[in-house]
Amino acid sequence: MDRVQQRYKWAHAKAQRLLKVDFFRFVIVGTIGFLLTAIGLRILHVNLGLHITLATVLSSEIGLLSNFFFHERWTYNAVDHHHKSTFKKFIHFHMSSWSGVVLITILETLGVKVFHLNYLVSLVFAAGITMFWNFFWTKYFIFKGKTPAVLLNPEETVPEKEL
Repeated sequence: MDRVQQRYKWAHAKAQRLLKVDFFRFVIVGTIGFLLTAIGLRILHVNLGLHITLATVLSSEIGLLSNFFFHERWTYNAVDHHHKSTFKKFIHFHMSSWSGVVLITILETLGVKVFHLNYLVSLVFAAGITMFWNFFWTKYFIFKGKTPAVLLNPEETVPEKEL
């Protein structure tokens, strides 16, 4: 294998590792957001008696705020996404995430009202369906970073241990 092929293989492996780390972090942050949403839903729907739809919308906003904060500071901190203002990312995040919230709200309300599922079971199913939609938008649009120079510059020396 010539040197160019080795560099390509090394850069490709690095890019795949970055993607795996981003997805792993995305799942951790999403889990925290999901737990906050579930706790908020319990308080708003069960304890305070709000309608399931309104309770889902309000508790989802709690989860979204948490998710944005952790994605901004931790999940996508490995790449340079700071060329976009935090406010602009926040607006884009909410625009893309609210389509997921609408989907979650519809699916959860259907699960509870039509299929008579427990509200938490319905929330788990709805969140699972929208997880991939949210990952795509956060990774490739909102927190889209500039590719690290080592992946762009084929003249960069490839560490021998990485080959």
